[in-house]
Amino acid sequence: MDNDMQSYSEIKPEFNKCYDKEFNQIFSIVDKDEQKILIGEGVIDKIKNRIIPSLNKNCEKVRRLIDAELKKSIEPANSNKSKTYPINFEEKDFEEIGNWKNKIIALEGQVVQVERSSKNTPYSKLKIGNKEIWVISMIDSGFEKVDNTIKIVGYFIPLKKDDYESKFNQDKYQILAFGILDLKTKDLRYFPGSEIQMKEWKSGKIPSSGK
Repeated sequence: MDNDMQSYSEIKPEFNKCYDKEFNQIFSIVDKDEQKILIGEGVIDKIKNRIIPSLNKNCEKVRRLIDAELKKSIEPANSNKSKTYPINFEEKDFEEIGNWKNKIIALEGQVVQVERSSKNTPYSKLKIGNKEIWVISMIDSGFEKVDNTIKIVGYFIPLKKDDYESKFNQDKYQILAFGILDLKTKDLRYFPGSEIQMKEWKSGKIPSSGK
């Protein structure tokens, strides 16, 4: 890839140019049966759709562009004019918390307790006003520190007794976070593959569940 690329939007044309060249090369050396498989309905799109998330996750150059784009022009978290990284859940919403089943939820809270599961997965108890809720992170952000204030976005998941992964979490629900914003440093960490959702969140929208 060209080292002069400045934005993530430049990657797709570059990728398509490279992909078409490599695909033609592969197509020319496989036998007829393999060619039939490659040109099957939806196969090419399926291959592309699998390669792009892999690039997003594993290519250092691509990840630098994604990170730079996501962090660009982040306004102070205490600015009333800031519409980036919105929340849709506050203390008052605990009254109807059962209605959030399997929905995407975004909130801001202060870390009051940090634990690790048997698989070393970080759990954070966030205080929102006078209420508290447990968050399990899909990524180890390093932001899970007592007294740290963070914003998280993730899935609201109701739990059954058998689902409790740790003795410390006895709530009937938890949040599975795929994006975490440290309000002090303005640093963002997110689960690889959720780049589109993070761009939505940064632009002022609660992310959609589709990737």
